[in-house]
Amino acid sequence: MTSPPPGDLCWHNGDLIKIADVRIDPADRGFTLGDGLFETLLWTGHEIRFFEDHMARLGHGASALGLDIPFNIAEIEQGLLALAAASGQRPAALRLTVTRGVGPRGLKVPDKSLSNVLATIATVSTEFPAVAVHVVDIYRSSGAPSARFKTLSYVDNIIALNAAHALGADDGLMRGPDDSIACATSANILIQQDGIWRTPPLEDGALPGIVRGRLVRAGLVTESRIHAAALETCQAACLTNALVGVRPIHTLNKRGLESEPTLYAALRAALK
Repeated sequence: MTSPPPGDLCWHNGDLIKIADVRIDPADRGFTLGDGLFETLLWTGHEIRFFEDHMARLGHGASALGLDIPFNIAEIEQGLLALAAASGQRPAALRLTVTRGVGPRGLKVPDKSLSNVLATIATVSTEFPAVAVHVVDIYRSSGAPSARFKTLSYVDNIIALNAAHALGADDGLMRGPDDSIACATSANILIQQDGIWRTPPLEDGALPGIVRGRLVRAGLVTESRIHAAALETCQAACLTNALVGVRPIHTLNKRGLESEPTLYAALRAALK
């Protein structure tokens, strides 16, 4: 691996280089079609948190989409750690993007293509205060690859977030089938009813989030359909993703919720 030059850096196809020196081919299918996957990982300053979980999800998505990743897990980890060390930022968000690479015009997947791999890093906050969340009329297509995998196709999520902001909320809850709730625009949703934490199943359009998966496997969260009406009776709720961990919701559909830290203590403890 080349020695990192000064300035803003990225890890691009195996080398640490200046971001200003990166060239994305105009025919890259990630640029023209959103044909690719990404992961957002937390660099704590000591480790890449949940790295194995992220790689498992990326590998599963790549296999399902027939997307080649030209580096093994150890090489990706070394590249990300080198980028984190060279940047000096801590904590930080590492964004790993894999596109199918250059292809001819049209949707047909090229017989041969060279994937494009890019990792960038940006400082993130260590504090994530409770937020206001509101349901918006944007639906997740529960059976679509764009819902089941972390693809580059995020237009629906962008529109949903804008709609939430128009309602005075910090984030929006996207709808699933049969008046159910799927997830937030960049996080999973958990609600607490009668002392039980619940989260929508993947079949309803929920993204298989890293933190969500860990909490379900730990037996602290149950997967079950959440109808919109349940949001009017739940006692507490929170958002989860790899960057924020567990983030309480203080207002849901303009109804105040309990956000006492002790409500989320067991969830947070399971992630340490």
